[in-house]
Amino acid sequence: MFFHFTCLEILQFSPTFARSVTYYFDFMFYRFVLFTFFIALTTFALGQPFLHDSHILNYQRGDRLNLHLGFSLGVNFMDYRALMSGENELRSESGSQGIGFLVGFVSELRLSNNMGLRFMPGVEMSSRRLVFSNVPDVEGGIVGSQVNHVYLTLPLMLKYKAKRINNYRPFITAGPSVKYDFANHAHIDPFNDIYLRTKAIDTFLEMGLGSDFYLPYFKFGVELRFSLGLFDVLNHEPDPEMPGYDHFTYSLKKLNARMFTIVFHFE
Repeated sequence: MFFHFTCLEILQFSPTFARSVTYYFDFMFYRFVLFTFFIALTTFALGQPFLHDSHILNYQRGDRLNLHLGFSLGVNFMDYRALMSGENELRSESGSQGIGFLVGFVSELRLSNNMGLRFMPGVEMSSRRLVFSNVPDVEGGIVGSQVNHVYLTLPLMLKYKAKRINNYRPFITAGPSVKYDFANHAHIDPFNDIYLRTKAIDTFLEMGLGSDFYLPYFKFGVELRFSLGLFDVLNHEPDPEMPGYDHFTYSLKKLNARMFTIVFHFE
């Protein structure tokens, strides 16, 4: 705990150090995104000769296992669906979307030849931005609110697999996911463009589609996944430690999280 609060104090009272830490993590993040795409493209490229040879069915053992494991890498795009309350003149819309990333573990229980139950715990990192307009006492009347996220995600999804065509097999997935946000949004912090307080736990409905590509020793899957937050994540109570910013919260009736993810599975 001492180390935690010491780090927060350093970041709060040393802007130069805080900027240095931010630039470092931004640099590492973009390296991770490039690394993810490089691994995915390299895997797909190396597997092309085996995929096109229709006389060889690769990795048939994977479909017969009652339980198989793997891991996932992915990139995501997050935003909010904001419903205005009409209590004041403020208006809100989604700002520019940043690119986040996903690292996860895959476990699939075979239910039938075409159906599997997948549990895929992981970590997702990204940010969302809301832009408020008609803000009083602000030059231009526009204020941006930035919310950074570090999610522990726990999806439980059903995977329906179509009939295998040589070394390809399309699939669709659907199921609930519980996400816990380790980033602290309990307090408003205008110095870091945080004008809203959000809840740490959210529940999503996730739906995806994609295809598995069978390589000689494993499956490489590509999935496009859409996640829709089912509950209001806005904390509607004013922050007693930061009065004077309640009009941002009061302008919103409801705030739902949304996410689009491109996932690469290695199983």
